[in-house]
Amino acid sequence: MHVLALAAWLLWSGATRAGAAEQPSAADLPAGLREAITRLHPAAAVLGADEILVERCGAERRRDQVVRADFNGDGRADYAVLLRIGEPTAIAGEALKSASVWAVVFLARRDGLYRPFILFKSEEVMIPSRQVIALQPSGLVHHGAHPERVLTLKQPGIASILCEGTEKVYYWVSRGQTFREYLTRE
Repeated sequence: MHVLALAAWLLWSGATRAGAAEQPSAADLPAGLREAITRLHPAAAVLGADEILVERCGAERRRDQVVRADFNGDGRADYAVLLRIGEPTAIAGEALKSASVWAVVFLARRDGLYRPFILFKSEEVMIPSRQVIALQPSGLVHHGAHPERVLTLKQPGIASILCEGTEKVYYWVSRGQTFREYLTRE
């Protein structure tokens, strides 16, 4: 019995690492998606690995802030990205820099174009950033303030993580044709 449990755990942990390893970098984005990002905001750029605060977020989260999955269940690969709007600017009298950061999901359409959904906009985010995104696999998700509350995700979602802080999951709601937010850690 223990051998079966160990084999199942090894298979699951390998699949989890493989799923994380398969996430694209900013350089891997399709041309149509790069055009959609520019249409959304001409000064937008994907928040890069070197713009993540590794001391707070850890080495595993220091990557280009791009997540790929079928978020709305239509069979097409969608993308979620954290976008830095413009170049970081110095904060008066300090060596720190800040920039606006937007979390955006781009849903793939049949015609090869992408439909953007802005999940949130944060002004004056410190760079390097403590804000990251990750893939939230489908399945059960517990509420951060009320662990007895459980959300069942039919499709993968987007985890929005403030390293060493709050975490939320954004998930697709077919009825409203939009994304909703669910607190997973306070």
